[in-house]
Amino acid sequence: MNLTILQPPYPAEATLESAAACRTWMSDRLGALQPGTHDLVVLPEYANAPGLSERDAVLRFAEGDGLTFVRAVAAHAARLEALVAVGTVCRRTGGQGVNRTLLFGPDGESLTWYDKTHLTPVERELGLAAGSEPVVFEHEGVRFGFAVCFDLYFPEYFEALAAQSVDVILCPSYQRSESPERIRALCQCRALDSGAYLVRSSYAMGTPDRGGRSLVAGPDGALVADAGTEPGVLTVEIDPQAKFVKPASHGQPEVEHRTLIDRNRRPGLYRPHRDWARAVLDSPFPRLCAHRGVSHACPENTLPAFGAAIALGAHELELDLWLSRDGVPVVCHDASVDRTTDGTGTLTERDWADIQRLDAGIQLGEEWASVRLPRFEEVLDAVDGRAGINIHLKEPGPDGRLVKLVCDLLRDRGLPQLHYLAGDESVLAVALDYAPEIPRACLAAPESPDRMVAVAHEYACERVQFGRNVTDDALCRARNLGMICNLFWSDEPEDARGFVARGIDVLLTNAVHKLLAGGFR
Repeated sequence: MNLTILQPPYPAEATLESAAACRTWMSDRLGALQPGTHDLVVLPEYANAPGLSERDAVLRFAEGDGLTFVRAVAAHAARLEALVAVGTVCRRTGGQGVNRTLLFGPDGESLTWYDKTHLTPVERELGLAAGSEPVVFEHEGVRFGFAVCFDLYFPEYFEALAAQSVDVILCPSYQRSESPERIRALCQCRALDSGAYLVRSSYAMGTPDRGGRSLVAGPDGALVADAGTEPGVLTVEIDPQAKFVKPASHGQPEVEHRTLIDRNRRPGLYRPHRDWARAVLDSPFPRLCAHRGVSHACPENTLPAFGAAIALGAHELELDLWLSRDGVPVVCHDASVDRTTDGTGTLTERDWADIQRLDAGIQLGEEWASVRLPRFEEVLDAVDGRAGINIHLKEPGPDGRLVKLVCDLLRDRGLPQLHYLAGDESVLAVALDYAPEIPRACLAAPESPDRMVAVAHEYACERVQFGRNVTDDALCRARNLGMICNLFWSDEPEDARGFVARGIDVLLTNAVHKLLAGGFR
């Protein structure tokens, strides 16, 4: 593929005359290109209204002379029988302005467009609206993606492009105050991130220490071509299907770089999960923990009950886990399925294939029929960092297997600080030994609040979960040890307020909807 990149001189002044002169420079360079020798031509950001900064002037120019310029660009695409990408400002349907990159095909028709998703403060002041999604478009076997200027600073965006198997990323830019060194570094990193060629067109700023640097970076992160800081036209030939292949690690077979990265990514460690989790962890006390979900209104310990709690705004969910005979962590309060499903028998003596066929909703009426018991992974996926989970383990499992499995799942999803394990001494001992970084809540010795605090301290618990028999003395001891104090349980606003006044931090409740309606947030 033969690439041609225009790097025009940035307008000397923010005037209509200077903008028109810059547009003429680009028109002249496009007119000098010969048909049959170019496959792709890329122009910079705001090419139809360069250098303008006053809101009305930008849109007025874009819709007047700027629109004539865009039509001329489309005509050049047809004359050259080439793809031409150009950054523009225009109005979308509804009248709001957008920073839009247009891709014209060899027939001069628009193939696709991309609205810039990351807007600068100046663009927001101009009244521009942000785009809502990455765009990838395939033409003759080549998958083209788009990124505009400020998008370069967001590696997550390029992961989204990479997920769509992009080959070439077209990047019209301004970056008028950025240093050439950082421009190159950003482009090379984003090309390596995405495993694609990155083609950047921008403006020469008339000084060697900022701007310029229209360039091509390769999927291996190498700089393929660089226009420097002076106005000009950069031409380069690439193979858009070429990928960066390297050893998986020292002495190992070679693999395509993006394939290696995708195989080893851990999405649970990244946003938005982290942002949601941080919002929960930073929430002030007192907090509400939905006991078995919204269990007064939904089938307890089911996805509808948990989903309702999240929708209502509960900070935490409480659930109970058992290990099925074939090693699946199943959410259910009782050891037996008799009370909450249409089945009978003990969970630990049944396989998951049998358990998942049970109806866990029918006991509440026909409207809940076919709701089933979830496995723990399903709850983690559904919650996805939007609430903490109080994981009540009635037993550690054979050789601590259930505790270890739960810890592994929390580690894999990268949110071990948001959720916590709750249990007696047998559970706490395994958890402390196997995964000391995952918080623990003491449920041991519920008949003796003082003993509960002592056990919590022995097993380095972050929390202690008192019953309604909690004493002020036990609360004082727990708080002096820096522990978060849970209460099981309170379902009425006045009752809950009384416990909060005594020093309770987190209220487990079967009726989170009632407490929220009563003023708890």
